[in-house]
Amino acid sequence: VQVGDILDRGDDELACFRLLTSLSRQAREAGGELIMLYGNHEALNCVGLFQYANPGGNYEFEHEVGVSIDSALGSNRWRLMYAGNQPSRWAAFEPGGLLAENLLANMKVAVVVGRTVFVHAGLTASHVKEYGSIETMNQAAADWVLHQHHGENDYEGHYDTVAQVVESAQKRARGATKKMPNCLGGGSGEGSPVWMRDYSSPNDGVPKSPKAQQLIDEALEEVGYGVQRMVMGHTPQHRINAALKGRAWRVDVGASRGVMAGQPEVLEIIHGGDGEDDIVNILTMSGEKVASSERQVIESIF
Repeated sequence: VQVGDILDRGDDELACFRLLTSLSRQAREAGGELIMLYGNHEALNCVGLFQYANPGGNYEFEHEVGVSIDSALGSNRWRLMYAGNQPSRWAAFEPGGLLAENLLANMKVAVVVGRTVFVHAGLTASHVKEYGSIETMNQAAADWVLHQHHGENDYEGHYDTVAQVVESAQKRARGATKKMPNCLGGGSGEGSPVWMRDYSSPNDGVPKSPKAQQLIDEALEEVGYGVQRMVMGHTPQHRINAALKGRAWRVDVGASRGVMAGQPEVLEIIHGGDGEDDIVNILTMSGEKVASSERQVIESIF
């Protein structure tokens, strides 16, 4: 399970997606599965908010996406719909856009595998209750990203004034944002599944939220399926660690150069059978397998 935020982390975003989709095919052929989750940066890109994108990443989209659209349409006037706001990137990620059906609609907000629930930032019981189930939450995200919400596209760029161009792009952004499901919405400091930090902040330490333990206990009970832990990213840690009595695993190690250039690590969960405990390890680049007991963040009693 990849827990989101592939985007806005460097210059090779499409290359990362190609690698992950290739791994997904290989996993399927081997009888397994690779699951990709939405992060808040995927949600931002879907509604035309690119303030965190790298210039090199924008060039990648221009070179691999924009030039191809120019060629297919025999014109670059389609770009006017986006009013100069990274048209190639926006055309790729907007709801109903170029990557909506084959990539984005297959990503999930959260997923249960065995006795573990995975999500980008966190889940509360209220998140699950709002939709009735994680499956319904994921369907709401897929339904939203599969359909454009701004009306018809004007590929030939029939605009008479700059104001009309700007209004077209604003309508595009407003339409997608207004219809965005709550499970993908929010912003910095908000409490949605792709934005909350109640379980992961501060990094490498005990969560500062006094209600964090209660929130995660209630969330895991509401998710059901006998889940015992929640795995999340969002807040970069210096190494994978667990907090809240081992129920909150924080796995974002800021590995990309666009964040902290951290040392990559992987959380390995070996499912136990009925009546058996799962085995949780951290795999490091040096080949070490670290037991979960060595990565517990425990609140000091002093």
